[in-house]
Amino acid sequence: MKNKYLIIFALFFLAFFSSYIFNKVIVTDNLIYSSLSEQLVQEQVEKLIEGQKKWAWLGYTIIPLIVLLRSSLVALCLSVGNFFYNMDEIEIPKFKDFFRIALLGEFVLVLVGYFKFGYFYFIKTDFTLEDLQQYYPLSYINFLELENLELWLIYPLQTINLFEVTYFFVLVYGLHKLLKNKYWKSFEMVAVSYGTGLVIWLGLVMFLTLNMT
Repeated sequence: MKNKYLIIFALFFLAFFSSYIFNKVIVTDNLIYSSLSEQLVQEQVEKLIEGQKKWAWLGYTIIPLIVLLRSSLVALCLSVGNFFYNMDEIEIPKFKDFFRIALLGEFVLVLVGYFKFGYFYFIKTDFTLEDLQQYYPLSYINFLELENLELWLIYPLQTINLFEVTYFFVLVYGLHKLLKNKYWKSFEMVAVSYGTGLVIWLGLVMFLTLNMT
């Protein structure tokens, strides 16, 4: 039980710290001024910065909620997949077992923030807000000309990255250890269950993006 809460605490801390240093060091007032000065007048930019600072605490507050919600949805996908693949099994793992696997996978996704921070702090030091929004570490989208892409395609293409692949295999390994089945059966279960959930999520994001642009 103690290990469980230690994992959750470590995950929350890493996610929070990643967001904090990124906002404090990378997303500076000067960056916002230089990126928005051509679109907004100075007073509007100043109000935007003030509002951002005023409500910054809200963004940090919802980080644990996002982690828990994402882990819960992934755990639900794995649980449903296991139910259909192992309907004849007498003992079916509990939801908390799948949730623990999803939480361990979250450590991979938390690393994205640190890689992104390192890229803009050490490598690409001249950047805009648009660069921050469009860049995703170790992603296929980094090899494409973004100006030639439709806006609704950016997020799905960002999802094609090594972190997502690593996350997938963490789920596979965790399921393999939990169910004590053949590795390739766990691979198939994750591909069908988590893969289906991911496709539905990408479809929803693409739909919303199309309707908001």
